[in-house]
Amino acid sequence: MKGQRVNNRVNPQDRRVPTRTWLPKMLYRLTMPGGMLLLILALMAHAGLFADTKTPFVRFYSYFVFGIGLLISAYFKRSRLFFAILVVVLAERTLGWLAPGFLSAKVSKSVFEAIALLLPLNLLALTFMRDRGIISPAGKQRIAFIAFQVIAVGIVSVPAQVYAATVLDHAFIDRHLVQWSSISQPALLAFMVAAVAMIISLIRKYQPVESSLFWALVAAFVALQIGRGNHLSSIYFATGGLILIIAVLETSHAMAYRDELTQLPSRRALNETLLKLGDAYCIGMLDVDNFKKFNDSYGHDAGDQALRMVASKLATIAGGGKPFRYGGEEFTVVFPDKSVSEAYTYLDTMRKMIEQSVFTVRGKDRRRQKNSKAPRNGIREVEVNVTVSIGVAARDEEKTTADQVIRSADKALYRAKAKGRNRTIAVKPASEEMRIVSIR
Repeated sequence: MKGQRVNNRVNPQDRRVPTRTWLPKMLYRLTMPGGMLLLILALMAHAGLFADTKTPFVRFYSYFVFGIGLLISAYFKRSRLFFAILVVVLAERTLGWLAPGFLSAKVSKSVFEAIALLLPLNLLALTFMRDRGIISPAGKQRIAFIAFQVIAVGIVSVPAQVYAATVLDHAFIDRHLVQWSSISQPALLAFMVAAVAMIISLIRKYQPVESSLFWALVAAFVALQIGRGNHLSSIYFATGGLILIIAVLETSHAMAYRDELTQLPSRRALNETLLKLGDAYCIGMLDVDNFKKFNDSYGHDAGDQALRMVASKLATIAGGGKPFRYGGEEFTVVFPDKSVSEAYTYLDTMRKMIEQSVFTVRGKDRRRQKNSKAPRNGIREVEVNVTVSIGVAARDEEKTTADQVIRSADKALYRAKAKGRNRTIAVKPASEEMRIVSIR
């Protein structure tokens, strides 16, 4: 590890730049599974499969989805998804029970417009919130806020609230321009703002929860366009809830199989991958050099930053390598159907990329150095880089199990450290002695 600036340029051939695959991958993430579910639902509705309101599916679909959604999101402690399902079910039930049946047409319209305005704003707010528990202080505040909105909708339902009805149906532009929409212009604007903000957030960083909230928003918009108290409207609302349930399962799976800090697959995912390997594969063990000293010098936050940087580089490794967080400052890369020499080439290229990557940390040491920036808030900022040592081994007639290959690669890794660090050492197949393949 060094405290000086180094050239951060890397040979383009040493990187994988997925320019051709970025757009399809992004479209896939934006449309799956929520977009696909809504498309299937629309095709089924167009085919008339929901025309009979007396079928068990039409009658009980929304009850089943919302009940399961609230239970499963609470069980897995996904508070944002719990509250999203809650606001959707409150909107659907209010429109299904109260608005068309017990109120006059004018007051019913006001309730409808109030729900159409509040629903997208709630989903938008949940997009930028964090999971902070359901019965925690933050969760209780959210429950109180939702209860306040329920009371506000109840006040709107009072016939004397003529002014509220006028505000909810306010026109910003010529009404003829939005005749296609069943909701008022304020609600339409709320949906547009929420949709744009969610799409921008998803493009910047894809997350299953944010994706599900966006498609729940789309489902709610379609449901409101269909009308008040319509059984097909309830089905669209419930499908939005189903999309949120899928997000609960996705995030729970990610928690089990993905490392929270680095976002690489975790040790559990590695163990399952090892069980599926064939007869030919290589395993690389990678360790950040002098990591304890780095933590002592710059703090654990900087150490986490270094691990995230290394992980981000490993995520782009070529040759079909699959990176994993092994534990602590150690990573594993699995190369199916690759020889030692092939795996070495990709790993040593990655070692050079990591060495040449510079990032800025706030140092604990206040002493001035040439490479330090001007102090800010009394803390010096330092440009640093980290290096890694790598050991790689392949399965052969002597190392027949994945555990044996990992132990062999680990021994090569520690020999790389003993030889001075920042180098790659590979183990020759078939009981040949370890040799230094690359020396810095």
